[in-house]
Amino acid sequence: GAAFALGEAALGTFLILGFTLHNITEGVGIAAPVLKEKRPHFAHFAALALLGGGPAILGTWVGGFAYSNLLSAVFLAVGVGAILQVVYEVGRLLLRDSARSKTPALSGTNLGGLTAGIAIMYVTALLVSV
Repeated sequence: GAAFALGEAALGTFLILGFTLHNITEGVGIAAPVLKEKRPHFAHFAALALLGGGPAILGTWVGGFAYSNLLSAVFLAVGVGAILQVVYEVGRLLLRDSARSKTPALSGTNLGGLTAGIAIMYVTALLVSV
């Protein structure tokens, strides 16, 4: 929301696309444990979707209509903290799995994924700045 409020439509559009891709992959992780049980009702999935996506919708509206430099800095800091937490947890998982399988943690696949992610990040930044 803040990107659109600042007139950064390209950035806002890329953020929406990025969050959409992220939420699709995250949805599998949320739905998989639920599907182990009996087939849940549609209302159950609707409630999970609201729980997972509702705060993002609310945050977009608040950021678009009530922009504040202070709140922007605070929420960006919270976002950075969340990203660092994910990086930490994925790193621990990677090390634990490599120790269990007795394979190097820095494999070609892992390095390729990291490199592809960085390349996508820079290409996105170039497209947003154009």
